[in-house]
Amino acid sequence: MFKNLTIKKKMMFFILGLTVIIYSITLGYTIYSLRKDAIQEAKKLADTYASDKANDIKAKLDEDMAITRAMTLIMQDYIYLPKAQREEMQFRLMKNVLKEYPKYEAVWMSWQLQYIDSAWTNDYGRLSINCYWDNGEIKTSEERKDESGFVLDGLYYRLLTDKGEVLTEPYEFDSYDLDNGGTLLAVSPTKTLISKDGTALGVLGTDMSLEEYSQMTNIEGYDQGYAFLASNDGTIVAHDNIELTNNPLSILDYYSEVDFDLMEKVKTGEAVSFSAYSDEFNGEAYISIAPIPVGRSNAPWSVGIIVPYSEITDSINATFWWTIAVAIVGLLLLSLVILRISNDIVKSLESTSFILKDISKGDINMDNKLDVSSENRLGQMANSVNVLMDELNKKANFSKLIGEGNLEADFEVSGEKDVLGHSLIEMRDSLKKAKNEEMSRRWSNEGLAKFAELLQSDAENLDALCSEIISNLVKYMNVVQGGIFLINDDNEDDKFIELKGAYAYDRKKWLKKRIEFGEGLVAQSMLEKHRIYLKEVPQDYINITSGLGEANPNTILIVPLMLNEEVFGALELVSFNDIEGYKIEFVEKLAENIASTVSSAKINYTTKKLLEQSKMQAEDLQSQEEEMRQNMEELQATQEEMIRKEQEYLDKIQKLEQKSGSSEG
Repeated sequence: MFKNLTIKKKMMFFILGLTVIIYSITLGYTIYSLRKDAIQEAKKLADTYASDKANDIKAKLDEDMAITRAMTLIMQDYIYLPKAQREEMQFRLMKNVLKEYPKYEAVWMSWQLQYIDSAWTNDYGRLSINCYWDNGEIKTSEERKDESGFVLDGLYYRLLTDKGEVLTEPYEFDSYDLDNGGTLLAVSPTKTLISKDGTALGVLGTDMSLEEYSQMTNIEGYDQGYAFLASNDGTIVAHDNIELTNNPLSILDYYSEVDFDLMEKVKTGEAVSFSAYSDEFNGEAYISIAPIPVGRSNAPWSVGIIVPYSEITDSINATFWWTIAVAIVGLLLLSLVILRISNDIVKSLESTSFILKDISKGDINMDNKLDVSSENRLGQMANSVNVLMDELNKKANFSKLIGEGNLEADFEVSGEKDVLGHSLIEMRDSLKKAKNEEMSRRWSNEGLAKFAELLQSDAENLDALCSEIISNLVKYMNVVQGGIFLINDDNEDDKFIELKGAYAYDRKKWLKKRIEFGEGLVAQSMLEKHRIYLKEVPQDYINITSGLGEANPNTILIVPLMLNEEVFGALELVSFNDIEGYKIEFVEKLAENIASTVSSAKINYTTKKLLEQSKMQAEDLQSQEEEMRQNMEELQATQEEMIRKEQEYLDKIQKLEQKSGSSEG
């Protein structure tokens, strides 16, 4: 078959065929590798988002549980007070909590009757006390319950027996407040009231609306993917589709596709990720679920992230079609070059054939003699073919190196009009850019995951945590020095900015530094609630000393620690080199996570401080009661002495009267 092909067709068939094969193999391998890596990185990113969401929600739920825990610790000491004083103090505390936290619909509690009513002798029966919003006003109510016996399968009896704390499963109820109206989905952070000797005195809790959690389903960076929140028993608390809320996880369209018990994983607080077909996206989707430990409860909640594979592969598909377009353009240009060369060769051969034909007829004309030197058309044709093959071989080797992942391979085009060569270089540069972006994204994701673990390690000790954060951040950012500043508001009349940790040249710097508000760049960044990035640093701003001498830094980055528009402090990083944009974005995200941890730590500290104050007040009250009792005893002794003396006087008067009567007689 090939024998019957013309030279032109043979050149087009073999050269173009070889080029198409090389292009196809190179493109196929490159796209497969990029797609595989992109999917793996997208899964890691989804897992990181799930973990971050879990930390955000945990901070909110821990705050609510801490408030309930603090109220319980305060309230359980009121059992020792007289009835009137106990009722006054308990209602005052419940009303103050409602005013301070408007998201609570009600604060409620129950006392066991046997501990507050001396006439009640049974170990069951309770006094239910409720403090709630009603049409913009706080109202209270009391009701005696369980006077005929405990409800053994109820929450009250379970808490009274377990003596613990729990975040209840979601439930629907009519709002107390007429301004809100309608039915609300809510939960109750609850805890048992326990006496000093360990006796269960009752239960305290709050009715808290879950409306704010419905706003947490959006995920930054995804158009179709979203998050959802589930309680311990698998009830959907928040979902992108609000019609699915307050339903079990089994209602999700991909639930039947899972080959394990998803409900059990959620109930035991186990992190799990899997792929399944979703009718919602008409294709495969990746689901990552992370647990949310709630306070000291053994019933964790879970947050899930679902992302369709179609969204994961959009960027690689765009790169694929762009590469295909470049390859097609290159092949078309190569076809034109080969066609031009083949026409020249055919013309040369036709000229040769014509001369040979004349010679065969005996027409030997020396004037028609072929020029067989290297400069003739056949020599030029052979030379052009050799050059073409060399260029094709060089381009094939370059494409192979790119396919093997060597994006640093060098290539020199044959000329300014070498369209195919320029297209290959553009393809390499595009793939290199995509790879660098993936590396930057992976670096940021790994850093956020690393510091997320660090922030959960020792949130109670802020000094140690700040020192650990800044030392790790300086190393991870590859800068020469760093510091972390927090607002010190221990004294409301003397607030200032305090350096909590510093690190430079692989050594911790134990320094004490106080900055007043309005003083310096750190205070300016916190006041403006925006980062400051300087590339021209004043000579007297900071001086860095190492074993090699002293030097001034070239760049300074200051990022405020901010959460929900509230500033808690700032990070300051110093470097001799410019700080890349993706690293600045990473520091800003990390600063928000640090602010969340600092906020939780300060809430815990405030709660602890309130508890200590409450205990001191209770002790002062007991001391006053003891002093009053002693005064009453002294008063009673004085009265008894006066009565005794009065009786002695009466006896003496009577005797005198008797003597006087006797003498008159």
